[in-house]
Amino acid sequence: MIISREKRKNNIAEYILYMWQIEDLIRAYNFDIERINSELVSQYDVSDNERTEIFSWYAGLAESMLTEGVRSHGHLQYLDSLVEELNDFHFRLIDSSHHSEYQKKYMTTVRDISELRLKMGSKERISDMEVCLTALYGLILMRIKKRKVSKDTEKVFNSFSELLADLSKTFKSYETGTIEI
Repeated sequence: MIISREKRKNNIAEYILYMWQIEDLIRAYNFDIERINSELVSQYDVSDNERTEIFSWYAGLAESMLTEGVRSHGHLQYLDSLVEELNDFHFRLIDSSHHSEYQKKYMTTVRDISELRLKMGSKERISDMEVCLTALYGLILMRIKKRKVSKDTEKVFNSFSELLADLSKTFKSYETGTIEI
């Protein structure tokens, strides 16, 4: 919760990826909030009040996941909405006359995004930012499992990471009112 609050404030893409990890963590604990409390929350070096707040946060997320029917896969609706909002912002930057550097960076990744979208094989069209975020989340999982990543894959994912970093930085500036589009 403390980490998620900071990530949400500073980097929207990192926040989404972090929250996807938290969803998977809750699934790995099979929504057993008491086990999450004893094995995870109890390990936090925080005050009792903060620990209670963290426990409530995990419990609320678990309950929301069950209520929204994302027990085995998928994401909480508000996270899906954030991905959509980020994708809409992405296209606003592409259409803007003030963000040529971002546009150039996007043009270097657009083919890889399209190719990965096809490989994902979804019946629905997956947004550019969802493709990038899903790819990076897959990379995180591969690293956790200590799976080998080819240099070509690493290069593509690094370009996605750079694009999302630029987008997140601009998004933060937009949210704080320091820039307009």
